[in-house]
Amino acid sequence: MSEGTAVFLGETYFMKPAQGFQVAFNGYSGNAAFEEWHSHENPSFSLLLSGTYEEELHLKHYKRVPGDLKFVPENEVHRCSHYVQGTRKINLELSREWLQQMEVSQQQLDLLTTQAMPTKFNLLKVFHEMQDPGEQSKASAELLLYGWLQGQHALQKTAVRNPPAWVGLLKEYLHDQWDSKFVLEVIAREAGIHPVSLSKYFPKYFSATLGNYINQIKIDKSLSLIRTSSGSLTDIAYRCGFADQAHFTRTFKAVTGYLPKDFRKI
Repeated sequence: MSEGTAVFLGETYFMKPAQGFQVAFNGYSGNAAFEEWHSHENPSFSLLLSGTYEEELHLKHYKRVPGDLKFVPENEVHRCSHYVQGTRKINLELSREWLQQMEVSQQQLDLLTTQAMPTKFNLLKVFHEMQDPGEQSKASAELLLYGWLQGQHALQKTAVRNPPAWVGLLKEYLHDQWDSKFVLEVIAREAGIHPVSLSKYFPKYFSATLGNYINQIKIDKSLSLIRTSSGSLTDIAYRCGFADQAHFTRTFKAVTGYLPKDFRKI
């Protein structure tokens, strides 16, 4: 993929192509005007780091806020408006030909938005590697992206199409009560499942241990706080349920590839 393939509106602060994909970091000034209707020749993901804007996509109107993840299929017509000053986005464009070689369909990519947390974190890891000025950065980012998409491809092939009702109940409960002190018996009762069954099947349906999943929720909460608030990282760590900044920093680095202080500087 050559530089310039993507046509993302706004000011481009960083753009770097690799084999099969391209990343860009874009900024937008405050502008209430509507863009022209437009599309992109390749599918793309976008993660909003700061600012807000409005978008018309898939015949729906969206108010985009920090932390929002979106997928835009190839040739999907859309337009954005009402960018506030300081809006910043990471964009990942994927080559159609490369996706075909990887045997990954756009429908499978669209499904990744239903798994927003791991998709955000993998996108950040790829972008982090691409920011590295070292000669190995592209190869490292390519390995990350290939492994992520191939892993998701395999998971989707074996995924249970109709998970039991308790999975949805538990996911809602964990996201609502993410800052609580969880007890297995209480969690199982909320989900309406026996604690032994919950222990056995949780990794299957959540692709993580309970502890790792809760940490992912906490890190997801912290993304917008780091970018949009002036609070100290220690304060943010406490607000997101970590006992201290050191634990928060280690977890954030493991999940996103960034140290919190470096993520704030993007």
